[in-house]
Amino acid sequence: MMLAALLLALSYLGLHSLWQAQAVPILPLGLAPDTFDDAYVGCAEEMEEKAAPLLKEEMARHALLRESWEAAREAWEHKRHRLTLPPGFRAQHGIAIMVYTNSSNTLYWELNQAVRTGGSSREFYMRHFPFKALHFYLIRALQLLRGSGGCSKGPGEVVFRGVGTLHFEPRRLGDSVRLGQFASSSLDEAVARRFGNATFFSLRTCFGAPIQALSVFPEEREVLIPPHEVFLVTRFSQVGAQSLVTLWSYNQTCSHFNCAYLGGEKRRGCVSAQRVLGTCGLLTKKGFEWPQ
Repeated sequence: MMLAALLLALSYLGLHSLWQAQAVPILPLGLAPDTFDDAYVGCAEEMEEKAAPLLKEEMARHALLRESWEAAREAWEHKRHRLTLPPGFRAQHGIAIMVYTNSSNTLYWELNQAVRTGGSSREFYMRHFPFKALHFYLIRALQLLRGSGGCSKGPGEVVFRGVGTLHFEPRRLGDSVRLGQFASSSLDEAVARRFGNATFFSLRTCFGAPIQALSVFPEEREVLIPPHEVFLVTRFSQVGAQSLVTLWSYNQTCSHFNCAYLGGEKRRGCVSAQRVLGTCGLLTKKGFEWPQ
């Protein structure tokens, strides 16, 4: 019961949550090893083929997913003609973002709860993760919107993230951490503060994508950060009841899973996308280590 309550509380992390808890738990920031963190490196095209029928199956089993997707698809048809989108960006990618940013229902919350707890094993993911297609479409949307290379092709985005329900604290400065879910943030500090001050993050993200043009709430100037981006804890302080955390992206992602739906098993270590592609990078307790 206590574990279930903790996982439930964890899933509220993000811009969307406006609920204010009377007692604010303290939770450590870490690498979120039980997160389902697939980045689909090398299998995106095959997953595009699998995801369409998979989405139909999952919508048949999940009424809220079906209703949310159908509403977002209708809204997408009105919006898409005004958008400039990168090559390869499909309607499903845009609809997935609109589904996620629609906080008038709880689907974003259910998705993040599943993401945070769905990575214990491939078997658990295959049997119990109810949003396989939505997860793929969201990850792919962020990859396409952000482009390859992360901060090697630009400075990244400095963003802010307010959490009203939980105190997050790093174990020590210099730690490597992941947010472990789809994490909403804003380019506007004042907007982020509206969503809570129990923990307030200042971040430099290299793989978060600006989704303002696609969001149901464009005025929030949202940047959506993927679950597998790795950050360095550069600053932490407490001001009264508020935890202030500064995270700086390594310009790296790391995942325990890759192409899980197609058979990829969970790996013991958190492996960077660059390592999967053959350019190495393995996350250890001391950060990324590179071969000499």
